[in-house]
Amino acid sequence: MIFLILLFAEIAMLFLLSRTMSKTLSGFLSINLLSLVFLPGIIIHELAHLFMATILFVPVGEMEFVPRKSAHGAKLGSVEIADTDPIRRAMIGFAPVFAGIALIVGAVYFFSSNILFFQNNNPYVFIAVSLALVYLLFAVSNTMFSSSKDMEGTVEILITLLIIFGAAYILGFRSPLAYLEKILTKEFFGIIQKSTIFLLAPIILDLSILGIIKLFTGSRNQRF
Repeated sequence: MIFLILLFAEIAMLFLLSRTMSKTLSGFLSINLLSLVFLPGIIIHELAHLFMATILFVPVGEMEFVPRKSAHGAKLGSVEIADTDPIRRAMIGFAPVFAGIALIVGAVYFFSSNILFFQNNNPYVFIAVSLALVYLLFAVSNTMFSSSKDMEGTVEILITLLIIFGAAYILGFRSPLAYLEKILTKEFFGIIQKSTIFLLAPIILDLSILGIIKLFTGSRNQRF
């Protein structure tokens, strides 16, 4: 259970770091350059919306990756989603978060499992793969969280579900523990444990980049 709590704590930390990173970089990068830096993550983000909407049979329109100013701030990409019920809207809005976590964990697991192969094959290949992984973690972890526009109505849905489950519990309508035992297996907690370890990679990366930026801007301000 401790690893499940750590997983949610790391996701929350990644969310805060992504907001800090965007705010920091937007201080000295134009919106076009910022969009170029985060382009792989933006593509994955919008494709996650598109894929989830398609699965849920929600009509989709045009998808673009041209940065634009909007009432909700800078939009680095967008995909048109038809109006739908709040539950499917929330699932579509959360899709990039699930996709981002899965991609980060999968990429770090693949690299760590094959690190000896990359090292023994060719030093240039190892360096190229390492740099590609670092860039992927940076781009995905800082773009996987949905905007406030994507999450419209989600808070209301969560509150409603909590009220329904709470009322059902009080009235005695409780699911058999056997269902939970089938889900919360050793394999499940093993995946959670590995995920908490692998998610440390983008957290350390963001903290390092923000630290370097702060150190650089601080020393530059002192010179002037």
